[in-house]
Amino acid sequence: MNVYPIFTIRSGRVTEGTEVGRFNVRSANVTIPAVIVGEAGRGRELGIVPIQLPPALYQEWQESSSVVIIKAAAVGQTRTGRPKLIAADEPTDTSKIIAVFRTYIGFRGSNSHTGDRTADGQYLPFPGELLASGTIAQGTAGRMGRGGQLVAVMPQDVIFRTGYSGRLYGAPSEHFYVWTGTEVLSVTAEERELAELF
Repeated sequence: MNVYPIFTIRSGRVTEGTEVGRFNVRSANVTIPAVIVGEAGRGRELGIVPIQLPPALYQEWQESSSVVIIKAAAVGQTRTGRPKLIAADEPTDTSKIIAVFRTYIGFRGSNSHTGDRTADGQYLPFPGELLASGTIAQGTAGRMGRGGQLVAVMPQDVIFRTGYSGRLYGAPSEHFYVWTGTEVLSVTAEERELAELF
């Protein structure tokens, strides 16, 4: 199986790896390791991708109160055909990455995940292969603002974007990214224009 690098993308800030969360399967009274995006509650939704950990790391995850991070994984399937990650020590294929988008929203705003901007100011479709999506929101019923968070497989040398609306208090309204095969470049629209990075 192809093992890809993993990165977490938080609205322009890119870090290597992702945190292994704990998802409680209530019907079975069991807790499983997973990548969890979105939020629980009214007007919100969790996106869950189970993670198959090697025995030693699984034991560490079970016993430790500290954060367990994985930096590489293959994409497999659960018995019911849903995506799951199979954690590994090192990537074997850098033609793609697994990206965990923990994208924020502005106050009373929303967000978007797209491809690059076109010459006429539109945006290309999101170029990733979606593994899971969740919803974050503001307000008790989630009606003040709402946005998505994703787990997706992203190809090399293809530009993608996260955009944010609402009150941003001086923060950028969008970031552009590209996986080069060795790193994820992240720039604002202005930085991209000035530096001509991609």
